[in-house]
Amino acid sequence: MGKSEYTKILEAKRKAKIALVSKSWAGSKPTEPLVVIFAHQKDEKLLFQLLEGCLILPGHFIVVCDSEPGDHLKKPTGKITFVNPEDGRNKPRIDQYMEAADMAVLFEEHMHSLEDVMKKGVVIIGHEKSPFLNNYHPNEETGNSFTFESKNPWTVFMALVRANETYRFPYDWGNIVRGILKTDFK
Repeated sequence: MGKSEYTKILEAKRKAKIALVSKSWAGSKPTEPLVVIFAHQKDEKLLFQLLEGCLILPGHFIVVCDSEPGDHLKKPTGKITFVNPEDGRNKPRIDQYMEAADMAVLFEEHMHSLEDVMKKGVVIIGHEKSPFLNNYHPNEETGNSFTFESKNPWTVFMALVRANETYRFPYDWGNIVRGILKTDFK
């Protein structure tokens, strides 16, 4: 009997993450979550408030942003990597990050990428208005994402913390990834 799509995705993701962590980030562990955050320069203040909170969470954070942080904002270092998608040389790196990513924070302006990201087995942290995102309910073991109700640092961070906490429980995380694979994008 062949491997399920779920098993294939998790195995590929594990291998991609081990390769990425071993050559890119000293001190990071492949057992910690890898989170990709898609942002725009116009959301700079929200982004950096969110990143300050991310420093206390386990994992590594990749920020895909159309500009480098402004001089007026302190750029967090260490477990946060910035990648500019406007630089064509970064496309292969972004693809590599997405193959290894466990989670992605998507705001409204990035929802056009939702299907591609979810098909890679990446759990979305996104706005509850999306018809494709169903907030995860651990008691019911249903859902395919972690949603926030408004675009402010606190609600986004709360959804990110919920995702990060749930990641530590393989059974629950597996239910979410299976929920992603059942998502009908039609």
